[in-house]
Amino acid sequence: MIISTGTASGKSLAYLTPAVASCLDGGTILYLTPTKALAADQLRGLRELRIAQLRAACFDGDTPFEERTWVRKHANYVLTNPDMLHRSILPRHAQWSSFFRRLRMVVVDECHGYRGVFGSHVAQILRRLRRVCARYGSRPTFLLASATASEPGAFGVRLTGLEMDEVTVDASPKGSTTIALWEPPLTELRGEGGAPVRRTATAETADLLADLVLADVRTLAFVRSRRGAETVALTARAKLADVAFSLSTRHPRPATRHQPNTTGTPPLETNPTSSHQPRTAEQATIPQPAPLNPTPTLNHQPGTAEPTSATPPTSPEPAPTASRQSPTEPGGTTQATLLETDGQPGTEEPADPATPEPSRTTSGLSTTDPAACTSEHTGPTIEPASESSLTWALPDAPAQPDWSDLPNKIAAYRAGYLAEDRRLLEKALRSGTIMGLATTNALELGVDVSGLDAVLIAGWPGTRASLWQQAGRAGRDGQDALAVLIARDDPLDTYLVHHPQALFGQPVEAIVLDPDNPYVLGPHLCAAAAEIPLTDDDLPIFGTTTSTVLDDLVSQGLLRRRPAGWFWTKRERATDLADIRGGGGAPIQVVESSTGRLLGSVDEPSAHTTVHTGAVYIHQGETFLVELLDLEAGVALVSSATPDFTTFARDITDISILATQRSHPLGPGTLHFGEVEVTRQVVSYLKRRLQSGEMLGDEPLDLPPRTLRTRAVWWTLPASAVAPLAEAGIDLGGAAHAAEHASIGLLPLFATCDRWDIGGVSTELHADTGLLTVFVYDGHEGGAGFAERGYARAADWLTATREAITSCECERGCPSCIQSPKCGNGNEPLDKRGAVRLLNTLLSSQ
Repeated sequence: MIISTGTASGKSLAYLTPAVASCLDGGTILYLTPTKALAADQLRGLRELRIAQLRAACFDGDTPFEERTWVRKHANYVLTNPDMLHRSILPRHAQWSSFFRRLRMVVVDECHGYRGVFGSHVAQILRRLRRVCARYGSRPTFLLASATASEPGAFGVRLTGLEMDEVTVDASPKGSTTIALWEPPLTELRGEGGAPVRRTATAETADLLADLVLADVRTLAFVRSRRGAETVALTARAKLADVAFSLSTRHPRPATRHQPNTTGTPPLETNPTSSHQPRTAEQATIPQPAPLNPTPTLNHQPGTAEPTSATPPTSPEPAPTASRQSPTEPGGTTQATLLETDGQPGTEEPADPATPEPSRTTSGLSTTDPAACTSEHTGPTIEPASESSLTWALPDAPAQPDWSDLPNKIAAYRAGYLAEDRRLLEKALRSGTIMGLATTNALELGVDVSGLDAVLIAGWPGTRASLWQQAGRAGRDGQDALAVLIARDDPLDTYLVHHPQALFGQPVEAIVLDPDNPYVLGPHLCAAAAEIPLTDDDLPIFGTTTSTVLDDLVSQGLLRRRPAGWFWTKRERATDLADIRGGGGAPIQVVESSTGRLLGSVDEPSAHTTVHTGAVYIHQGETFLVELLDLEAGVALVSSATPDFTTFARDITDISILATQRSHPLGPGTLHFGEVEVTRQVVSYLKRRLQSGEMLGDEPLDLPPRTLRTRAVWWTLPASAVAPLAEAGIDLGGAAHAAEHASIGLLPLFATCDRWDIGGVSTELHADTGLLTVFVYDGHEGGAGFAERGYARAADWLTATREAITSCECERGCPSCIQSPKCGNGNEPLDKRGAVRLLNTLLSSQ
């Protein structure tokens, strides 16, 4: 059974009722979640039931070893994650025999998180679990839950291999949510080719978070990276520290409110005019709470994929405060799109000559209701709060007569913290002693943080499913809420800000996974054989390609065939063959050179781009520089450092077609899907200044090429179609290159992936096709289903790509449309106008 209804719709109750009843009946329950935070939150809820016969316990990386024996022997409701199931529980199934014999139900919560290569690994882990259960005579019911699963029944079948019923009717009550799409302004900085650079999403998020907390709005800010979460929290705390210092000398502070805000999001201060003058302490007043409905207002004060830093700049940029009024109806959603309004009459006043000109420009908010939009620059230059000041008040802390505790209202939350620290942060957020929390997606999935008023989302989170999951964190008690998506300098983010119809009223993406991928299936067949020798009867459990993959494993010497079945014969742990959150293969160990301390590991396929010599590496909030990458030894040596830049690897790519599986006409050209071989070589890395994104240099690297057999979607245009473009002076190579970059940026809108999961190649004349060809391929061995999804949605995908390029206001191309941070050719040549003409030709019949 899969339950796919909205956030806070009662899915937990739907599986808790039969699960607890099974425990009272003498059975056991296995609960799986993608994150430890969600497991801990569920455990808290189970313990609050105070049922003596319910012995619930977490079994994950935070569980002390002395407690693990007790969990195995006595717990009847075990909460864990796929990683622990893969590496600990299944390989040691004999120690769990009593638990497996009585297993009645397997709960797979937030199952939409299992997508792509990770989802393919989890699908095979669940098949191994079914096989172990059969060994002990149990056939548990699998109950899946997700707030944002498209085609939930079909997805559940692919994930578990079992027949699946679905529940999709949601009759739960909900408050209204106001959605704002926020586009940071262009700065005076210039990137490659003189392209303009926007202010970073993390800097904008920090400013918004500080203003919302100042206005007593309980806020969660989602940031894509651990480093970004720390940056947002530190910068916002620094801004509040400066405000607190100013106010403490002028205004006595009333007693701090420690009760949850149940009245909705309060309006922030508004001003009928806009000004570039910094706000004084007297102007930084905190308004009293008021209901969100009907007129919410917004006040704005100023990687993986985006450069961020663990240390904020010493002089955060001042920024405008934007207000907007947009009536909402209970139970509905008011759509508000934030667009730039620089230079419009009546929106700016001359700055005070004695005041330095702020680097930000004015932004306005356009809504369906032409309410007044204002902005003003706020906040003088401040020094950042030190990391050692990251403390928070306990729920029973006494109110302070001054403003000194204001910065402590903001904290960061991410993986890498001690378990007790994470639990304390969650408790403080629920109680209201923390009003603002900058977090990675660790708090995206189901954690009960009810009572939130607003959510900030720094950059497109990758899918509509994740967007609505994160936005759903606010207003979980049926309150009205505010959610703000802050765009990064990225083609997809820019497209969504200018095309809100791509978000609203659209279904969430289909969840893409491929359990039959031989590069995923092979390691799990080895792990299954190590757990219990494989027999012919087991083959249907793992899929139709199992026999072929088993023959390959035998030929490689990983398994041995005997009349009784297939056996694992090596001394090594079979589970080490699969890195379920990476791309497979032996991981590269990251070691601190001065101490020999093992910091962590990086999957081998991504080692060239993440731990190359000179790379900035982040581990649990600490920043390191990679001194040496030794691929033969499988070690990357790093040293502690605090660089003022971030790094991006750049590579050159060649691609050859191995087999074409499907093709169909597209305009005058042809669209193809098939198997390809990609040869990539990292040749340099780009250094960009933190926060501003300013280019600092391109450093060469000497790394061997890597070969990847994967799947791709590609399109070709015949000479007769491109000849008129060449005659018109279009640079065909630059046009194809620009179209390739933009299409990579837009594919995540149609396939559940990140732009860093896919790659591309374009050429005016490809050796295998003899035509102008543009490829987009999966960046995982064997493919992950992303390119196949692009083939299925090609017309919509390429149309959106064209619109993203044309809607960008830059003249020759910028990171918001056709430039890519990972381009190995330095974003040359690129022809923005030519890319539009090329896509118009390809889509002429659409």
